[in-house]
Amino acid sequence: MPYQLSYSSISINRRKLVSSLSGSSNKRLIDGELITVKKDQRNRAEQKKISEEIKKIIEELNIDEKLLKENRKSYKLNKSKVRKKCQAFSRLEKSKKFLAFYSISFPCGLSDEIVYKIFNTWLTRCRRDSGLKSYLWVAERQGNGTIHFHLLTNDYMTIKKVNGFMASCLASEKAKGNEVLKDINTEKYNGVDVKKVDKDRKSLIGYLTKYITKNDIEFTHLPWHCSRDVSRMFTTINFNEQEKDIYANQLPRKKEFYSFHKGNEFKAWGFKFKPNPEIFEELDIANEVVYKNQ
Repeated sequence: MPYQLSYSSISINRRKLVSSLSGSSNKRLIDGELITVKKDQRNRAEQKKISEEIKKIIEELNIDEKLLKENRKSYKLNKSKVRKKCQAFSRLEKSKKFLAFYSISFPCGLSDEIVYKIFNTWLTRCRRDSGLKSYLWVAERQGNGTIHFHLLTNDYMTIKKVNGFMASCLASEKAKGNEVLKDINTEKYNGVDVKKVDKDRKSLIGYLTKYITKNDIEFTHLPWHCSRDVSRMFTTINFNEQEKDIYANQLPRKKEFYSFHKGNEFKAWGFKFKPNPEIFEELDIANEVVYKNQ
C-alpha cells in the first residue's frame, strides 16, 4: 500500500497512486517529469448538452424551478483538502513575504442565493480592478444565519478599495428592491475586514483551522473555492514501502507525537509537532515551479 506525507500528517492509503506528488487539479509528477493532465473536452461538451436538455424538460413540463433549487444537491466542506491547500499556499516564497486574511460579511437576513451572487460580483471586481490573482476562500454560516466568507491571498489589496466594491455591490442589489437592504446605508457599509498574517506559519494554520474545523453545516452552494494557480498546487508526497525509511527517519517514533485517524480507505497519523521543513523540500520545490509557470 502507498504512503502519503502531507504538511500535517503521514498516512497509508489503499488506492493506487501513479504520481509521486498528488493534490493538484491538473498536474502529475511521474518519474521526475511534471505532466499536465488535460480535461476531456468531449466530456465537457456532453455535460453542457445534458444540462441544456434538462433545462428544456423543465420548461416543457412547467416544473417549479424554485422547488428544484430548494431540493438541489448539498455540499459539505472537505476540511482536510482545504487545510492542505492552505498549508501549501502559505509556504510559497511570495506568501512568506505577504499573506492576508480577509473576512467578508453581509447584512443579516440576506438569503444564501443573494449572498453568493454578491460575493461573486465582489470577487470579480477584486480580480479585475484590485490585482487579486491567487486566493482561497471558505464559506461559514454565522450565528445569525447569514453566510459570510474568509479569503486568504498573497496579493495586496487596500481595504478601503475592496470595501468600496462591496458597498457598490450592495447598492446595486438594494436598487433592485431587496427588502433586507431597504434600511441599510449601503454607501457606508464596511463589511470587509483584513488581518495581515505574520511570519509564523504555525500560527497561520491555527488561525485558519479555527474557522475550517467548526464548519460542519451543509451548503446549497460550494463551501470553498480557490484560484486556478492554488488549485494546481500539490499537497502530498507519495512513496512506497522501499522508500519509507527516507521519510520515517526524519520523524519521531513515539506515539504521543501523533493523533491517529482511521477510515475505510486509509490510516493516518496527524502531527502534534512541527516537522523539519527539509522533509517537504520536494513538495515545496514542485509547488514553486507550478505556481510560477501558470
